[in-house]
Amino acid sequence: MDFISRLLSAYLPLLIVLTAVLTYFSPYYIVTYSWVPGLLLGIVIYFTGLSMDSRSLRDMRYKKREIVIAALLKWSLTAGISMILAYSFFAGEPQIAAGIILSGTVPSATAAALYTFLAGGSTSLVVVSSLLDTAISPIAVIIAMFGIEGSQVSISFWNLLQSFLLIVVIPILLGLLTQRMFSGAAIYSKPLTRLGSSLSLLLIVHLITGEGSDAFRNHLSIMSLLTVVVFIQVTIPMALGYAAAKKLRLSEADARAVLFHVGLCNTALAAILAFEFIGDIGAVPPIINMIFNLSIGSAVSNRFKYIS
Repeated sequence: MDFISRLLSAYLPLLIVLTAVLTYFSPYYIVTYSWVPGLLLGIVIYFTGLSMDSRSLRDMRYKKREIVIAALLKWSLTAGISMILAYSFFAGEPQIAAGIILSGTVPSATAAALYTFLAGGSTSLVVVSSLLDTAISPIAVIIAMFGIEGSQVSISFWNLLQSFLLIVVIPILLGLLTQRMFSGAAIYSKPLTRLGSSLSLLLIVHLITGEGSDAFRNHLSIMSLLTVVVFIQVTIPMALGYAAAKKLRLSEADARAVLFHVGLCNTALAAILAFEFIGDIGAVPPIINMIFNLSIGSAVSNRFKYIS
């Protein structure tokens, strides 16, 4: 099992892209209850909490400045650029615009911690900043959506907060509680954590791509523009976040953490929320974003491996 889990983890970005492409072109995909993708993402986040290094997290109390900088860059660059792109290019498509904004206002992805680790960055900074994101995100989403016109987009703060609690907050707390109750759980569960997280993510990608495939096909005329917009949405915040972190004299490890924290949002969560609150077409931008941020994030982390 350990070999399989390591193999899945190593090739996860490629497998996610392949899963999305094959699901889109396949005439068949798994149809299930609407709450299943959320449950699967909750499992991934539970494993994240279970595998956290609690000692490193405690050490973050000495890095308040770095945490504040990471948060400010995330909510100025990622959220700001997402809003500019959405309102500039898709003002007449409120569901698409809402999906773009949602992609840039959810917490950072679980993959951000993985890529930060592979790149030699400060993983704990990403994890703590992500926890802070979770508190900010429900408010930021509502504020960012104020400019979207049309009755097709209606998001309740309390319903959104409930989704965050059920999918993100409770699973990560349960993971940390499990780790605290069972000494050594984080170490002994590593193979299961990698395997469970990888399989859950691949199934999530299959389910949400299959569910959104008709929306893709019905809006082919705007897919080229949307793909370019989402590419910009992923790459520009990454580049600016890293440059700003270096300008503010953060260490190289912390600057790399900021790069992934700012650039890689939890777009699997964004797609699940889009299906619930916006509609099928609203999930298309998060799905495209997920493919870009995982593949580009993987390429950047591999590049950093060869830079001291």
